[in-house]
Amino acid sequence: MTHRRIELSILCAVLTLLLTGQLAVAGEFSILFNEREEAPYQADWLVFSEYQDRMGVTLDVILGNDNNYIDDVRRLVESGQMPDIVLKVWPAEIETYASQGVLLPFSDYLDQLPEFARYIDENDLADEVESLYSSDGKLYILPGFQREIQVQQWIYRSDLFRLHSLPVPESLDELLAALQELKLIYPDSTPLTASWGGAHLFAIMGASYGIPAGWHGTRAFNDVLDRWEFAPATDSYREMLSYLRRCYDAGVLDPEIYTQSFDEYLLKMQDGRAFASVTWISSGFDNWNTALRENGVDGGQWEPLRVPRSTIGLSLLPAVDSFRKGLIVPARMSADPNLKELLAFLDWAVYSEEGRTLTAWGVEGITYTQTEAGKSLLPSVISPRTPDGELDLATDFGFASLFDLNENAEFEDYKKPDDIVDFLHESLLAEETAKPLPQLVLDTGSLQAVGEIKPSLDTYAAEASKAFVTGEMDIDLDWDSYLTQLESLGLRTLETIWNLAWSQQGG
Repeated sequence: MTHRRIELSILCAVLTLLLTGQLAVAGEFSILFNEREEAPYQADWLVFSEYQDRMGVTLDVILGNDNNYIDDVRRLVESGQMPDIVLKVWPAEIETYASQGVLLPFSDYLDQLPEFARYIDENDLADEVESLYSSDGKLYILPGFQREIQVQQWIYRSDLFRLHSLPVPESLDELLAALQELKLIYPDSTPLTASWGGAHLFAIMGASYGIPAGWHGTRAFNDVLDRWEFAPATDSYREMLSYLRRCYDAGVLDPEIYTQSFDEYLLKMQDGRAFASVTWISSGFDNWNTALRENGVDGGQWEPLRVPRSTIGLSLLPAVDSFRKGLIVPARMSADPNLKELLAFLDWAVYSEEGRTLTAWGVEGITYTQTEAGKSLLPSVISPRTPDGELDLATDFGFASLFDLNENAEFEDYKKPDDIVDFLHESLLAEETAKPLPQLVLDTGSLQAVGEIKPSLDTYAAEASKAFVTGEMDIDLDWDSYLTQLESLGLRTLETIWNLAWSQQGG
């Protein structure tokens, strides 16, 4: 057992000695919040009065732009003007900030975070927390957690497959064959499409080729060779591109996949032109299916599709990192007389059952009711189960917004249609979600070196990937020159940095 795991175990062991009553704290703290366009900030949100009434805390809210929130965080960190609390920071960004000495090390105050310790113990997350410690052995983020359930899935027009007696595809080759048949029947269709410039399709497909791709990044771990590799330079990536090129040549892959807006993508999903895609399925497809009928597609039915087996024999979805966005606190708070109160509030808001219930469900009797079967939102609150409601948890009350770091399983499943809950549960049992990559910790010098090399590599690889798929570059004839160009941009240096760090951390 590691030293840090021993610390957590000791904390959990002494929890029974703590007072069971709510610790009263008091203070006013500044906080950076990513205001969303669909739920604009309101100073009179109920959530703020609840923080005041329950914990004696007043929050001075600084608004960040949700579309450029990472830039807002970076600007405040680098300017030395960080507020007392910065919400929703990705764990991957922490090492860079921590190396600048501007963050509070929460690991120095674990004895003041009993709810955090309890949460980690109850959910068996000690190993996951261990991986969040920086290269100096300290923890600089209070993380959020989620279940390993992948809600991004393949979907298909099941009604068309039934209508034309096409079998449900079990492989990508079978999917391509079926879409080719449908293209012949519906020549004006765009059978396979996706959003976000192709990054979403690449991300979902990459998992079944054993690599990260698209918006899941470009750093791959080869567990056979025990080494890190630049994914777009691997044979598996080439195989994925070869499959997509076949789809493009067959007229099945949407030629606008790299350029269309999300609204343009959505229109194809709802007007009958698209037959397969990848998307989030949490909310189900009632809206899309209703739109299909309104657009004259009687009986149009989108449904989830079990992960098709790739051309290299894998059937996987991208890994779900245990960690969601967490929060950070500036190092200057170590000398603040209200630090104890701040830590007590964060511990309660993020990890206690009361705090998590407040964030997810709101206030009993105002937004939800407790029944023998569990919690239910009141009819006046909008949800998939109460679509005729008039009030929104986030917009009207400020719930499900500020400290929504940890997944509330009861609330998440409540929001999903029953058939989607069942489908995702089956996916979980089938172990269709890939395992997360190992944790690779880079020191300050390595981070700087990677930062100088990787952007150019990523940009060229993304451009070349599009060219390979559309035929502007030939995979058979141009692959070697593509690799040569990657090497000229620092491919080998990048992989050397990764693998040297891996060997130094005992990988």
